[in-house]
Amino acid sequence: MNRAGMFAELKEVLNESTTLPAWTEATLLGYLAEGQDKFCEETGFFTDLSNFTITLEAGVAVYAIPDRVIQIIDIWDGTRKLGKIATGSRFPEGDTPTTGDPSHWQTDQETGIIKLYPAPTADQAAKVLVLQVWRYSLYDLAGVLPIPEGEDEAPPAVPEIPARFQRACIEWAAYKAFMHHDMEAQDPVKASEHKVAFMSYVADGRLALQRRQNQEVRVGFSAAYRT
Repeated sequence: MNRAGMFAELKEVLNESTTLPAWTEATLLGYLAEGQDKFCEETGFFTDLSNFTITLEAGVAVYAIPDRVIQIIDIWDGTRKLGKIATGSRFPEGDTPTTGDPSHWQTDQETGIIKLYPAPTADQAAKVLVLQVWRYSLYDLAGVLPIPEGEDEAPPAVPEIPARFQRACIEWAAYKAFMHHDMEAQDPVKASEHKVAFMSYVADGRLALQRRQNQEVRVGFSAAYRT
């Protein structure tokens, strides 16, 4: 299902009037995009080691975390994994060197920033580090897609989450639309129903992701039931 199909189905779910719409197109598209992002946050889609990098600059220790990244998992220099440190922790090698080959990274010192230790030297400039991340979809569902090289126009916007779960975006958008304040169309009961449906997709999505990643799920018993 592409964005146009999702938008049309959402309007059917909302029983939206074509002559006197209760919500603007931009608002509904924004809710659909938010639904995909929320699905990624709630389920763990997607882990990525291919699409995000930082290019080192001499003497520069801080780099912006890309907008579509939820969390940095690891940073790699080729096959070497950089160590992670946190505010208040001691640098593993004692005093932090001022410059050199970056060996550690930190993301909790300033929101939206990756800080490298030590800062790259001139001979490290232009080196590319690969980010392993937990991310949203690569493109905002409500945004404009880039035009591929050699093409005249961008392809239709399509959700990146698996087709099995794409209606989660519609359920979330319907929930948000029915919770829209100061409108005659506001309906908390319907909103609650759509949010429950969204969370059902989330539960199925988590299970599907565990199976896809071959994660073992163990079921234990409370000690209270043991004799």
